[in-house]
Parts: sequence; structure tokens; C-alpha cells
Amino acid sequence: MIDIYELTDNAIMARIGLKLKEERVARNVSQKELAKSCGLSMFSISQIENGHNTSLLSLIMILRALERLDILNDLFAEKELSPVAYSEAMKKMQMNERKRAYRSYTIDNPERKVAEDFNWENNNLNQ
Repeated sequence: MIDIYELTDNAIMARIGLKLKEERVARNVSQKELAKSCGLSMFSISQIENGHNTSLLSLIMILRALERLDILNDLFAEKELSPVAYSEAMKKMQMNERKRAYRSYTIDNPERKVAEDFNWENNNLNQ
């Protein structure tokens, strides 16, 4: 098995192109048929298979047409949390929850406005 980290970016593109070509040929699909099914030009298919630079969208379109999007599964895999990490994340989330603001209604609070301070006949506070 080749260590992918030892390859240059151009070498990786060339290998991806080669693998796409192998997949296309194994399915007995011509470049013209692949181009039509994925919406790219035959020139684009040829360029990609020969290791030339391409867009990520073009790669996805080709993989979809070849029914090989499954090779991207690792990119979408959810990272599993250990029980300890999960517990810590829950504690952190609980600490960050918004607390309901409330005013202290104690006799010591001089700002406290209560019903007996309100003059119901004049609709104002007794001073």
C-alpha cells in the first residue's frame, strides 16, 4: 500500500484520475456516455482521467454518475464521543444555558414596588 502522504499533489490527482478511468472502464462506459450522464464535456472527462486539475464539483458529478459517491463516506462520518467527553460536553452545555433573570423581592430591597405602594385610585405610586 502506498503512503499517500509521500505523494505530491499532482501525483495524487493523477492517481485519482486513473482510478476514475478504471472504474469507468470496469462499468463498460465510454467517456462520451459518462460525460452525457454527469453533465460534463468529454474533454473534461479526459482531462480529469489524465490527472489534470479539476473542481471538486466535477469530481462529485463523476462519482455520482459512476454510482461511487460511497467513497466519500469517511468525509461524512460523525465522530463518536467517548462517555467522558459526552459528559463534559453536557456539563458545559448546561453551564452555558441562559438563566432566567429575576428580581429579588425581599424587604431589604429598597427598589421593591409592591401592590400596597400603588394608589389604585390615582394610578400612581405612593411617595
